Amino acid sequence: MGTARVLSRGSVAALAVAALLVATGLAGCGSARETQQIPVSAFRNYGASPLQHTFYIGSDARFHRFQWSNGKQGGTWLIARAEMDIVNEKSIDDPGVGRAGYFLSRRDDGRWMAH
Repeated sequence: MGTARVLSRGSVAALAVAALLVATGLAGCGSARETQQIPVSAFRNYGASPLQHTFYIGSDARFHRFQWSNGKQGGTWLIARAEMDIVNEKSIDDPGVGRAGYFLSRRDDGRWMAH
């Protein structure tokens, strides 16, 4: 019976450590769901599937904003408007802009189009 108690305490301790690692982001993906300003060279268009996507959610005076997910990782990217040309920008402050976001495609001239 004493051994069973030690194992159960060890299991509880292991679960507590695992929960702490996940909560602090040390397990690999917890800290990836943050807002990051990135250069346009780091931008990745993951497409529009449920597990892998990049959605344009609008622009303000300084930045284009994107929600992205790649498996268990994801977050929000901010890219300076001067670095990325989006043909049909959407104002983040416009209540008519869909909060779910728009998928992007790149035109032959290198400019981006929100759909």
